[in-house]
Amino acid sequence: MRAPRCLSLAILASLLASAADRELTGRVVDANTGEPIARAHVTLRFFQGGQPAPEVTLLSDTDGGFRITDLPAGGYQVSCEKAGYLPASQTMGAMAVNSTDGKSASTVVMKLISQAVLEGTVVDDRDTPAESTFIQLVRQGVVNGRRQLQTTGGGSTDEAGYFRIYGLPAGRYYISIAARLSGARRAKPLAYPQLYYPNTTDIAAAQPIDLKAGDEQQIKIRLPEPVPAFEVRGVVATAAPNASVSLVRQGSGSMFQPSDGESTWDGQTKTFRITHVTPGIYLLTAMAQDGRSSAFAGTTITVGNADVTGIRLEPADTGLDGTVRVEGDTGQQRVSGYVSLQSERLGNGAQVDADGKFHVPNLSPETYRIVPQMYGPQSQVCVRSILQGGRDVRDGVTIAAGVAPEPVEIVFSSHCGSIDVALAPSDSPVPPNLTASLLRKAGDELVLEKQGYQGPRSGDGTAHFAIQGVAPGDYVVYVWPQDAQIEYANAEYMRQFESYSQAVTVTEDSKASVTVDKLLVIPAKN
Repeated sequence: MRAPRCLSLAILASLLASAADRELTGRVVDANTGEPIARAHVTLRFFQGGQPAPEVTLLSDTDGGFRITDLPAGGYQVSCEKAGYLPASQTMGAMAVNSTDGKSASTVVMKLISQAVLEGTVVDDRDTPAESTFIQLVRQGVVNGRRQLQTTGGGSTDEAGYFRIYGLPAGRYYISIAARLSGARRAKPLAYPQLYYPNTTDIAAAQPIDLKAGDEQQIKIRLPEPVPAFEVRGVVATAAPNASVSLVRQGSGSMFQPSDGESTWDGQTKTFRITHVTPGIYLLTAMAQDGRSSAFAGTTITVGNADVTGIRLEPADTGLDGTVRVEGDTGQQRVSGYVSLQSERLGNGAQVDADGKFHVPNLSPETYRIVPQMYGPQSQVCVRSILQGGRDVRDGVTIAAGVAPEPVEIVFSSHCGSIDVALAPSDSPVPPNLTASLLRKAGDELVLEKQGYQGPRSGDGTAHFAIQGVAPGDYVVYVWPQDAQIEYANAEYMRQFESYSQAVTVTEDSKASVTVDKLLVIPAKN
C-alpha cells in the first residue's frame, strides 16, 4: 500500500491556492460502545476535478477528536485506522460555503468496529499436527450486483498445526482446508481432497462459523484419512520458453480452490506432470509466456480411479484489443483512461495508452461487460458506443476458448447529461456514506452505470447527490449506503424494491433533477 503523504496545513495551503475558510471537525468512537478512541490514524484526501490532491494525516486526541482547517474546495474522503479495529472511511461531496461570511464547516463521526479473530489447530487422521495446511475463509458477498462466494482471509498452520486469522468483519464464514501429506506418507499415491470444515468436500454441506464484532473464536480441525491420488500428464504446444500449468477443482465453491496437486513443467519437452490429484472434475489451464505476451488454454478433465494422460493444450492469445476515442476530438488531446472487463466470476483490465489503444490480456472463456473510464479533463465524457465488428457489445462481449477475439472500438462523447438527485427528508436517522446509484436495463437485468456521492444538505435536511457524465438514455435511481450488498443484477430480487427507485431520462447537454422518496437500507444478515 502506498504510504500517505503527511503535509503541514501551511504546505497544503500553498499547493492549493483555491483554499477557502473551510474546516472539518470530527470524532473517532467505538461503534459498539460509543467510547472515544484516542490516537487513531485519520487521513483526509481531497478530490478536485475527479483527481486526488495532496492529503493530510493526523492522530485523534484523547477524546477521539480531530480538527483540520484551511481546506481546499472539492470533495473529500476521511479514512481512519486503529489496531484492533476494522478500517473505516466516508466519502463526502464539496462543503457548502455560507453566503454571508464565506465560511463553511463540516462534522463527521468515524465509528470503528472491533475486528473478529478466528484461530485453531489442525491435526491429521493420526492426531499429528498438520503443518503448512492452508486455511481459507469464504463468505457470501455481492460483486457487480450478483451474490457469490468470496475469499476474505486466510493463513497457513505452523509446525504445531496452529493458525490465527484476524482483521475480520462480523459475519458468517465457511472454512476451506488445503492439506498436504508429510513425511514418509508423502511418497505414497495418497492425498487429502479439498475440504470444508468440519469434514466435507462440498461447501453446501459445510458448517458455517458466525463471528460477531470483537469475537475470538477457537476451533479444532481433524483431517480424514487420505484417499488414493493420481497423476495428470500432457503437453503444452507452445514455442514460448515458459508455461505455468494449474489444476482447479470444479463444483460447489470451486473458484476458491487453490491449485490441486503439485505441478512440474519441462521446458525442453514442453510436458507437464501434476501429482497427488484426488478424484473429481477439474479445470486444467496453461499460460504460456514469452516475456512480452502470454497465451491461454484451458479444458475440463475428470479424474476417476486412474491417471489421466495424453492431454494436449494449445495456448492462444485470448486478450482483447481495442481503441478509445472521444467523438469530435482531433487527436490533439492525450487520452487517459482504463478499460476493465467484468464477468460473473472474473475480471481484468488495462490502461489506455496515449494513442487510445489498449490490450486486456489473459481472459478466460466468459462473457464480459466492458466498463471504460476516462481520467483528467476527459473524466466527464460518457460512453457513446462500444462496437465489435459493427455489433453493439455494450452489454457483453464473449471470449471463446482458443479464438482471438475481434478488437472493439469505444467511442466517448462530450455531449452528456448530469443528474441532481435529492433524498427527501426523513424522521428516521440517516446513515453516513450514502451514494446515489444510477442503473439502466440490460435485458431483464440492471447494470450500474454511474454513482454520485453525497454533497451538502439543504436547509430542510434534504441530501443531494451529483452524477456527472451520464450518457443519454433512460435510467432508474436508488439511494443506498456505499457498503450495501444490493443484488441489483437479480431482477427477481429487485422487484421488492421498486418503490425505492425513481425513473429519470437524460438527454444531451442537459441537467435532470429527481427526488428519491425512500432510502434503501437492507438489514445486515449472515
